[in-house]
Amino acid sequence: MARSSSTSRRTKAPSANASRRSTSKRSRTPGGPDPTGALLRHARRSGGGGPGLGWYLELSQRPLQILIFLLPLVALYEIGTWLYASGAAIGAGGNESITISAYKLLNDFFGAFGVGGLYLPGAALITVLLLWHIFARDPWEVHLGVPLVMLAESLLLAVPLLVLDQLINRLFAGAPGPALALLSAPPVESLSWQARLTLSVGAGIYEELVFRMIIIALLHMLLVDFGKMKSTRGAIIALVISAIAFTFYHDVSVGGVVQPQRIAFYFVSGLFFASVYVMRGFGVVVGTHAAYDALVIVLLPLMTASSA
Repeated sequence: MARSSSTSRRTKAPSANASRRSTSKRSRTPGGPDPTGALLRHARRSGGGGPGLGWYLELSQRPLQILIFLLPLVALYEIGTWLYASGAAIGAGGNESITISAYKLLNDFFGAFGVGGLYLPGAALITVLLLWHIFARDPWEVHLGVPLVMLAESLLLAVPLLVLDQLINRLFAGAPGPALALLSAPPVESLSWQARLTLSVGAGIYEELVFRMIIIALLHMLLVDFGKMKSTRGAIIALVISAIAFTFYHDVSVGGVVQPQRIAFYFVSGLFFASVYVMRGFGVVVGTHAAYDALVIVLLPLMTASSA
C-alpha cells in the first residue's frame, strides 16, 4: 500500500518542492514503482485541478476510482460463476465450478493459513483497495465519469494484443495462433458465451492481481527496498520476471510439445500488461486484460456464428 507522508505541524507553508515530493509519494502503486511519474507532476504544476487529461490520468490510478471501476467486474465474476460456470450450470454435476487458476491459487493460499470461504479473493482485493485509499488519505470523492473513460481506454489498449496475435500468426505460419488456441482449449470451447464472459472478467481481475500487483510489488520491494538496487533497474527486472511467470502459468504446449508461438505471445503480452500496470495503474490493466479475453473468446465467436 502507498505510504502516507507525514503532515508538518509548523505554520510555515510547505515549499513547492515538498508539495511535489508529497504528490509523487501519494501516486505510487503499493510497494511498486511510481506509475504516474513526471506527467502527473506536470499536470499538478499546470493547475490540472479540473477535468482534463492530467486530471483523468491521476484519478484513474487512485484506489477509490479503481475500486469503483472494479466492483461491477468482481460482482459479475462471482454471480456469473454461480449462474453459468458452476457444475450444475454446465451439466457436470457436483459442486465444482470452472474457475480461473489464479483465483484458485489465491483461495489455496488463504486456505494454507486456515482462512477459507466463498468470494475470499474478491473480498481481499476490495479490502486492499480500501486500505490503500485510507492510508493514502485521499478524499472520499467519486467521479462516475472516470470509470467510463477507463473502460474506453481498456478497450483501446486491447487492440495492440489483437495485432500481436496476427503478427504471431504470420511469423509461425501453419500453426494455430494464440487466440484460436485459447478459444479451442477445453473447457472453453464447450461453454456458453455467458460463461466465457465470466472467465474473461475473472482472468482480467485475478491474473493481474497475482502477476502484476503482487509479484511486481514483491520483487520491487526485494530488489529496491532491501537489495538497494536502483529503482529503474529493479522495476525492469520485476517486469521481466512477472512476464516470464505469466508465460508459464499458461499452457504453452500441445500434446506435450512446446509451442514457440505461445511462449512468444504470452511473454510479450505479459510485458505489455506489466507496462500498462506501471504506467496506467491496476484498474486499467485489469480492464485491458478482460477486454482482450472477451473480444477473443466471446465477441469474435458470436460474430462468426452470426455471419455463418
